[in-house]
Amino acid sequence: MASGLTIPDAIRDLFEIDVAKESPYLKDKANSLVRNKLIKVNTEKVVQRSKQYLAEGQLDVLFNALLLNAIFTDPKDVKKIFEDRRFRDESVKTIELLFAENNSLMGIALSNQNAVQFIDDLASEMDLYSVRLPNPFSTLPQLVLGKNLSLLHALLTQSALISPTDNLLLAYLNNDMDKALALSNQFKANNSGVKQLIGHVHAQHKEAEEFDDLLDYFQKM
Repeated sequence: MASGLTIPDAIRDLFEIDVAKESPYLKDKANSLVRNKLIKVNTEKVVQRSKQYLAEGQLDVLFNALLLNAIFTDPKDVKKIFEDRRFRDESVKTIELLFAENNSLMGIALSNQNAVQFIDDLASEMDLYSVRLPNPFSTLPQLVLGKNLSLLHALLTQSALISPTDNLLLAYLNNDMDKALALSNQFKANNSGVKQLIGHVHAQHKEAEEFDDLLDYFQKM
């Protein structure tokens, strides 16, 4: 049974956003999450065209996915947060560093209470498929940032004067583990979140080295 809502209808109901007028990119973001099968839809043929409707129970999934997509631009990462508990925990650490004690990010006001609850819920065993995360944003960041830029990348790249921690986080997000490792060895972390990030960088770099060694072994056989 379909929800009876198209993707644009659902976004209007959830966020009071008319995607056709305000942000066609937001519809594209949602459709990318349909294509990677995180969001389920039903397709109906109308005359010679096909029309997609959200499957029953998918409103909560769409809501949570678009909130997470505001921070993590890659739809694969958003889907992985839903499916992979370990990756979800790692994402929580990233969001904690991003939100910190900020009242706004890139000019977008944050509700501190909702931001704290957002992190707490994501860190908990809450079912992202059936329970909605609190929305910490006054305006959905996709409306402000456009097509291919997440809040995280926009924030970290807006200034050349970003902190060593931000540089480390940016290198990690860009999957530049050599740079991330080098940066992690240049300073001492003063809080648990940064210490966890450094530990994860070292673990990821070690795994990459071990994989390279394995490839070298097979190539020599």
